[in-house]
Amino acid sequence: MGRRKKKNHNGLRNLGLVSLAVVVGVYAKLNIFNEDFQMPQVKMPTIQMPAFFNRANNNSRINESILPDEIPITDIKSINKEQNMVKIFYISQKNGKEVYRIIRRENTTDKTNVEYAVENLFEGPTKYEKNKGVYSEIPASTRLLSVVESPTKVTINVSQAFGNMGGADSLYKRMYQLIKTVNTNTTKPVYLEINGQMVETLGGEGLMIKQPLDGSSLDGW
Repeated sequence: MGRRKKKNHNGLRNLGLVSLAVVVGVYAKLNIFNEDFQMPQVKMPTIQMPAFFNRANNNSRINESILPDEIPITDIKSINKEQNMVKIFYISQKNGKEVYRIIRRENTTDKTNVEYAVENLFEGPTKYEKNKGVYSEIPASTRLLSVVESPTKVTINVSQAFGNMGGADSLYKRMYQLIKTVNTNTTKPVYLEINGQMVETLGGEGLMIKQPLDGSSLDGW
């Protein structure tokens, strides 16, 4: 009896497998080999961007400029850069005494070195230079009206404030700053005007000025 019952169970199992195979075959015939059969669509999970990614920041990195110090400089460029360095004379303290302080700046403009140097002189020291104790005797209210350079000379025209404020000592120092700055940055004779008039004396102290500006311009003081 036990053997017969086991045999019946095996027969039923085989019959079930055959039936399953038939069903699969029919499904395949009706679907896979049918031109209208389409693979079931699988919905892919949405991938979230990492929280640390910032699209705006990324775009700004793409558009940023290359800094000049990231560009290799050849020997020729180094020479040209040295030729475009101007020297500006300011004042500072050393060992308790006033000394004239030379500030070097690169002229990256189309202006001549003397024009660029004079413009920087009248603009005064930068905030960084001031923090280092550098200052100027030229009044901050002074306006540089023009710097006109011809093949034979340079004419500097400033406002009346250049000759105001301070005593003879201050007038001397501001003139010395100007004279040394222009003579260092050009070999042409340089003349000083105030409001378009050639300067003979400066300020209420009547500081005598010899023109063109050179080492002997202040000999009368």
